[in-house]
Amino acid sequence: MRYSFLLVMLGLACGNPVPLTVEMPLHLEDHLDAAAITGSELPADPPQTVEWRFDKPQPDWKPTPSWNPPFATPTLSRIGEGLRVTLTDSPGNPWSLLQGAIHVDLPDWDRDAWADIAIRIRADSASSVSFVALGFNLRDGRGAVTNRRPPFQFMGQRSPIVRDGTIQTYRLRVGWLSEEGQPWEGPWRQLGLFFWTADGEPGSIDLHSVSVVPRGAVYADAPHGVRPVTIGERIRRTLYTHAPARVSYRVRVPEGGRLSAALGVLGDEVPVTFRVTVQTGGRDEALFEERYADPERWAQRSVDLSQYGGRTVTLALEAQADQPGTVAFWGAPTVSGARTSDRPNVIFYVIDGGGADQMSLHGYNRRTTPNLERLAAQGAVFEHAYSNSDWTKPSTTSFMTSLHSSVLGNTAGQFEPLPPETRTMADRFHEAGYATAVFTSNPWAGSLSSLERGVDLLRDQGVRPTLARPRRCTATSGTGGTSLPQSPTGFISRRRTSTRRTFRSRRSRDCLPRPVGRCNWRGGTRCWVSGG
Repeated sequence: MRYSFLLVMLGLACGNPVPLTVEMPLHLEDHLDAAAITGSELPADPPQTVEWRFDKPQPDWKPTPSWNPPFATPTLSRIGEGLRVTLTDSPGNPWSLLQGAIHVDLPDWDRDAWADIAIRIRADSASSVSFVALGFNLRDGRGAVTNRRPPFQFMGQRSPIVRDGTIQTYRLRVGWLSEEGQPWEGPWRQLGLFFWTADGEPGSIDLHSVSVVPRGAVYADAPHGVRPVTIGERIRRTLYTHAPARVSYRVRVPEGGRLSAALGVLGDEVPVTFRVTVQTGGRDEALFEERYADPERWAQRSVDLSQYGGRTVTLALEAQADQPGTVAFWGAPTVSGARTSDRPNVIFYVIDGGGADQMSLHGYNRRTTPNLERLAAQGAVFEHAYSNSDWTKPSTTSFMTSLHSSVLGNTAGQFEPLPPETRTMADRFHEAGYATAVFTSNPWAGSLSSLERGVDLLRDQGVRPTLARPRRCTATSGTGGTSLPQSPTGFISRRRTSTRRTFRSRRSRDCLPRPVGRCNWRGGTRCWVSGG
């Protein structure tokens, strides 16, 4: 597949990076080693993970009766330190796949109190069981012979199973979606694990443990830190603390200085009061204060620091809450100022599947790309730019890392992340002092490909990592209406997805198997996949 790329550079930027001065945007979360931190103590009684280990009998876990008559109920047997789950065929199965599930009854849990499920599985190369997915709450009654829906009201994330004889851990989010579009109502009554084969051959896996991890547990390992945090469809590089907490920096404020940050919380039970103060001449001055309690949205805020331009002050980020240990998020807290150099802003705009053979920019006889022609007249056109693959995930990760897909090793399937040592384009821009953002309507151009690395703000439009809404399919027509952030210096990657029918039909084989849903590429829709 041949691509046409235009790199648009806008004037405005910053100078060489110097820690805790702002000749460039200063990413405060990158300078925790220079910060003074008070408070931020872990909660005295953090929520505990619930775990079932199958090195001993777990009679509460049972085979799930099939909701669809053609599919057999899986068989369970003890083997050493695990529980063997075997999928078998049954007379009258008209499809070239097998599926089955197991489940455990729960004591009417509150689904919102839980974050992740960690499943430890061993499968060898002879096993035909290729996928595991989460299921929530059993359906009533029975389905029709022609209906291959799973036995659960709601389905969650899925993962391919590694079949090399080792024990692998699969961490899936506690989220849900429903084919019928019904909202979640009532308690969480059953947790299910749903397995299927792609080739229709009987097979088995060995289940070693299942752990349900409470919300916020990931932040109980350290009193404060930096990690990507997902709220809604936006992933931000985030400084987290436990209230009450104060993180202060000595900063030389630039002319026209301001602090930009997104406020976030884990839940709405305990609001967090966020404050920004400046200390100069031994006196504290509160510049900003807000009580916030919406776990579904980031609250982007900007604090004016211009009155301190040219002065060295102590800038403090504070969080207070009625319940000690409450987690507070400062998303990409950045100090910036008036522009002092001619380093450019960069917008990297990608059209997925935008073949040069149908662009008038490259000689097509219809005028299909007049705007690209206008931009090209002011810039450079690369006539021999070729993709490293014929589909999104390996090609995107290749040009976002400057490495061939054969080096990255992520061409075989849909879910392999980038190697941890790989540096992305956004990593390099971030290290050079740029504020970075990525907007995409294709998950393989975002978080499913580990491309949130080095990104201050990533928006996977149409991918809901929390799965809090019953969204099954999304349009492929692009990001539509996303506004660019007001960043003083920016690298922005924005991606649109092609609606060319030839491209959609060629990829239809990669849609979710029927047991998990009925989306396909026909009619301008794509398969929904879990937002990793």
